[in-house]
Amino acid sequence: MKPTPQISSNQRNRRTFLLTDYQYQTTALSADHAVAKKAPTARELETFRKLSTEFFATEIPRDYVAELLFFILITGIATWPIISSMVAITRLVRNY
Repeated sequence: MKPTPQISSNQRNRRTFLLTDYQYQTTALSADHAVAKKAPTARELETFRKLSTEFFATEIPRDYVAELLFFILITGIATWPIISSMVAITRLVRNY
């Protein structure tokens, strides 16, 4: 239930904020519709866990290999400039 704005005829021409009813209370009718769900039992959680484990058993190795390859690629790209700068610094130090 939304609060109803209180607008008078002399306020329509002025640009002011609308007055709102802040004394909002839920009715008994709207409280009847709120139903709490029961907590899942251990047996239900066990079957869900088993189902998800079976489903992801084939997906995980493929994802793991792909993520490992991307990790190696990103790590190699990130270490290349660091090694290059170390080589440049050692050359600079040797020449002086």
